[in-house]
Amino acid sequence: MRCKKCNAKLAEHDIWCMACGSPSPVLKNELASMPVLRSTWNAISSHWSEYVPVVGIAIILGIIPMAIITYVLSFVITLDNGSDMSYIMNMIIKSALYSIFIPMILIPFSLLSKPGEYSLKLQSLGNLFRHYGKYFLFGLINTLYFVIIHLICFGLPSFASDPILRLVWIVLVNYWVAICLPVPILMEEKQLNPWKAIKLSYRHLHDLRWNIYLLALVLTLINAIAFSLALFPLLFSLPFSYFAIRDYCRKLIDFELLEYRIS
Repeated sequence: MRCKKCNAKLAEHDIWCMACGSPSPVLKNELASMPVLRSTWNAISSHWSEYVPVVGIAIILGIIPMAIITYVLSFVITLDNGSDMSYIMNMIIKSALYSIFIPMILIPFSLLSKPGEYSLKLQSLGNLFRHYGKYFLFGLINTLYFVIIHLICFGLPSFASDPILRLVWIVLVNYWVAICLPVPILMEEKQLNPWKAIKLSYRHLHDLRWNIYLLALVLTLINAIAFSLALFPLLFSLPFSYFAIRDYCRKLIDFELLEYRIS
């Protein structure tokens, strides 16, 4: 393989030309995220009934409670946000409530079969819930991050922020999504705690950030449509999302993009 710009010889897993710095074809070909969706869909098409128990638990104990919390806090209970302290405390309470149920959506990542296999079997509830702690920590890190950037970009009742920071907030949210999408797989594959997995993704996958973000955007859209259609389609969209993320992250691992040493 050679660079299209300077014709320098490239190694099989080079994603940038060492001579001129141009991106190699690997970024748009081997490491493109969209082909993964097609191959994953074809691979899991004969396993749908097997996924129902695990995905059903994720929906009943994760997605539905979070939807109820959102509805109650938006339309039923009006929290006092008059002072800065009450505003901050209310956001922390909301973060803690969401963090309780986020792990139930993420726990199926711990049951994904080996690379190349598409099994998602529930052997026992005990085996499922023993992974709750690390995913709770991952969810808590995410919710606290969103609290912090919300306070910075939107300000407090007594201290408004610059309107330009609203655009910064959009950038920070989307960039964080691109960082965190591979994290559940890195936690399982590399046996890392959530914080180290986030640091690994941030440090080593910046060249693939747009590819990862595109995958996240498409999967978010698919699951949002499934949720809006009375939840039932989530029985198909959620396992599809789990395995698509697994398959793409395995590509990144196979390309040796995650060789690391984290203190």
